[in-house]
Amino acid sequence: MSIFAIVFFVLILMAIYHHIGYMAVLKLMNSMKNNSMGEVEPSDNQTETPTIAILMCAYNEAEYIEEKLHNLGSLLYPNHKYDIHIYFDGCTDNTYELAKSVSYQLESNNVHCNLHLQIENKGKTAGLNTLISMTRDRYDILVFTDVSALLSIDALNKIEQDFRDNAVAVTTGQYTLQDSAPISQQSYWQYQNTLKRLESNVGAVIGVPGAMFAVRSELVTVLEPNAINDDFILSMRALAHGGNAIINDEVVMYECDCDDQVQDYTRRERVGAGNWQQIKLLMPLMNVKLGWTSINFLSHKVLRGLMPILLLGMYLALIAEVIIYQTQWSMIVSSGLLAIHLTSLFKFLFNTKKRLLILDQIAYVLNSYWIALIGIVKFEYGYFDSPWKRVSSATTRCNGVKCAKRALDIIGASVGILFVSPIMLGAAMAIKLSSKGPVLFKQLRVGESTDEFVSLFYVYKFRSMVVDAEAKSGAVWASKDDPRITPIGSFLRKTRIDELPQLWNVLIGEMSLIGPRPERPVFYGKLEKSIPYFCHRTYGLKPGISGLAQVMNGYDESVEDARSKIGWDYAYVLSMSSPLSWIKMEFTILFKTVQVVVLGKGQ
Repeated sequence: MSIFAIVFFVLILMAIYHHIGYMAVLKLMNSMKNNSMGEVEPSDNQTETPTIAILMCAYNEAEYIEEKLHNLGSLLYPNHKYDIHIYFDGCTDNTYELAKSVSYQLESNNVHCNLHLQIENKGKTAGLNTLISMTRDRYDILVFTDVSALLSIDALNKIEQDFRDNAVAVTTGQYTLQDSAPISQQSYWQYQNTLKRLESNVGAVIGVPGAMFAVRSELVTVLEPNAINDDFILSMRALAHGGNAIINDEVVMYECDCDDQVQDYTRRERVGAGNWQQIKLLMPLMNVKLGWTSINFLSHKVLRGLMPILLLGMYLALIAEVIIYQTQWSMIVSSGLLAIHLTSLFKFLFNTKKRLLILDQIAYVLNSYWIALIGIVKFEYGYFDSPWKRVSSATTRCNGVKCAKRALDIIGASVGILFVSPIMLGAAMAIKLSSKGPVLFKQLRVGESTDEFVSLFYVYKFRSMVVDAEAKSGAVWASKDDPRITPIGSFLRKTRIDELPQLWNVLIGEMSLIGPRPERPVFYGKLEKSIPYFCHRTYGLKPGISGLAQVMNGYDESVEDARSKIGWDYAYVLSMSSPLSWIKMEFTILFKTVQVVVLGKGQ
């Protein structure tokens, strides 16, 4: 058995344990526990009804805020024993005005609703820290909930009953999606609810739904400013002192705002980054003295956070096994995975509603992990330091073609890096041996633009010119027989090998494999003045390593060259209006790009 086969099977065994084996272990332990224990009488240590603060952060929640407040105002808990606190985080709609109107009605019924208005969007973490600081010393229990989730009418009574057991540090309920939610999400949460019930039976629920969870106030700590999965961090830190986390099946949280498949995948990117961050922030939970909390944390969340990287390792090992050894098992497995991904892509592009239950579930899990891997990479590059936004209200929504394009970029860049790594290594050695200076060259370029922003990023290339090539001339276009180009650089440019490091730009989401070439900011204003609507080339679209204009015309040498390309760029954009025309255009450009590289037709 080859080293690639060993790596593949070790990683797949870890994945099987995480998704199936861990639940089997919990079921076995629950069975042994139930057989060895008689019926246990619930303890009643509570002498006085505890005070509760319900905490929410709101950002553009006009659609749900009124129903949520009426829901909280109708809870059966004594009115003088609970208060509602809402932090309005720079809302740009009428969420605050609607909440203010409902709060007057609640106050007339002796339900206290405290509105905390923040004009500037500071982010959910800042909002939660503000609410925690205000309430932690004034209430016995803090209940965190989302505006879009409705609670069963006796939720606070059940929470109070759970906390009569002094060992309980955190409690939550059963998360329920509306029937219109995608089948893949419903299946995911059915699995999660089952898993959390089993964890609850050993007092160590790992992760609670943000829809609603309650924590003893003395165990709540403020979050790090860049915390992503706030619900998980808040609940799990409460267990670091040895307490239990449980689920009360009689408490129901009904989610009103279900993402469609595109929005759900967008959220998975942030969740992936959060899972990765959690491993770093919650290392104390790996202490074996915490018993089941430690075991469950390692089996559930640590492996979940690492799974995107393990999946990448599995795919790379499988590809290497197929290429080098062509074993029968690797050909069968790779064919099966390819069929799953192609079927999923086809259903997504053509919005096919036909359900292929097992296939859909497998595809959802695999796609979610690939997107989570992007989240991990982006987290390490600081992409999640900006304030929160609702996924469904984001300015640049991703349609089917754009999402399929992003999936193709991820797969293409990952496979491309694997295949061309020997070429890149040879290019790096040739540059280093033939001229002084760094191997890689980075240059600021203009990326995707929307109504709200124009992104800037550094594009990476193999250095093809002498060091400080523009020190005397300033920013100028390269030309044929440019004296600044090194002998090795001339070959790299003709074969486009100098562009290969941009596969990394594609992988982290700054560029696409195919799209308009990113222009330098120093030329941007000049081109916009000379070429009408030049800046619209990358409106809602990431620039690409290659594109229709590049394979038809080559590199720019002047404004006139840029002008002649604008039509090609817009022709590509128009192709994205139809899945079939986009697929045809995308693969035509890819084929022509390979021709340029092989035949050395670049400049």
